[in-house]
Amino acid sequence: MTAAMLTAVGVVVSFIIDIPILPFADFLKYTPSDIPTLLGSFAFGPVIGGAVALARALLHGLLTGFRNGSIGYVMDSVSALALAVSVGMVYRVRKTRGGAVAGLLVGSVAMTVVSVALNYFWSYPAYGVPTALVWTTALPFNLLKCLINGVMVFVLYKPLSPILHGREGDRG
Repeated sequence: MTAAMLTAVGVVVSFIIDIPILPFADFLKYTPSDIPTLLGSFAFGPVIGGAVALARALLHGLLTGFRNGSIGYVMDSVSALALAVSVGMVYRVRKTRGGAVAGLLVGSVAMTVVSVALNYFWSYPAYGVPTALVWTTALPFNLLKCLINGVMVFVLYKPLSPILHGREGDRG
């Protein structure tokens, strides 16, 4: 039930907040839709976090008629999956603040490496964008996106943890 709610929140926020954060690469848009995915990874582990990532990407694609085509859907799915699974695996082993930070760092690196590689070898060539631009667009965009999402999740997880685990009265 909670995973479905996180998926729905991810889809909704992807429609509410969808903004370019690099003025020279307005085709790359930030959405906080990975925040609910990360919350799911922290609360329930890498499998549920990954499922939330994939379900959120698929629902968003279906609701928009895959407006960014299959490339946008695959990029979103694979990068969110790399992030969610990496974070969930690290945090599952070390459920501390340090483990959370380590998970977010490992997940950010995984997402950035996957995104940069897919952009370099697949999406930029498919869209006719010079691959050299990956280093000045996709790389900083993904690092900035991961930083924003990581800070937000680090701040939100502890107060939301009792709710995510069904212990609403356990907040103090």
